Amino acid sequence: MNPYSLTTLRGALGNVDAATRKTARMPRHSFTPAVSDRDYLGWRDPSAPQRGYLFVEGELGPIGVMITKTRSRNSVQRAVMCEFCRLPRRFDQVVLFTAPTSLKQADQSTFGTYLCVDLDCNARVNAMKPVTPLDPPAPVLVAKRRAELAQRARAFITEVLERAAA
Repeated sequence: MNPYSLTTLRGALGNVDAATRKTARMPRHSFTPAVSDRDYLGWRDPSAPQRGYLFVEGELGPIGVMITKTRSRNSVQRAVMCEFCRLPRRFDQVVLFTAPTSLKQADQSTFGTYLCVDLDCNARVNAMKPVTPLDPPAPVLVAKRRAELAQRARAFITEVLERAAA
């Protein structure tokens, strides 16, 4: 991803109205890995922890959506897999996020998926190492997983925006 200003990112949010766009806040921490080493940009809003934002690089700049963490209860006994990074995590580390797919107040349509609670799949994918001698070398493994991560993030954002435009 290229680094963008908050104003540019706010303007790229395609599934919310102008008033909601103005309330988007950047995280208080710096991104690790750096924004330039990310396949998508995602964070939770520091002023509204239930809200998050996801962005990917489009042809003309960033495209993004606002998502909301649902209040679901996962079983303590169960491992859950994030849909973006496809890495299994403990039950409390993956939650259902939904994105509004209508700009009308009366319509509460949403589209959702299970994601890492901190929206930072990039760090986990970039830190992957081979587990067995049969696995490819770390750089090959990371490159493949990053490409898959970028593809899944783009597919989710595209689906939300297509539903919002319909």
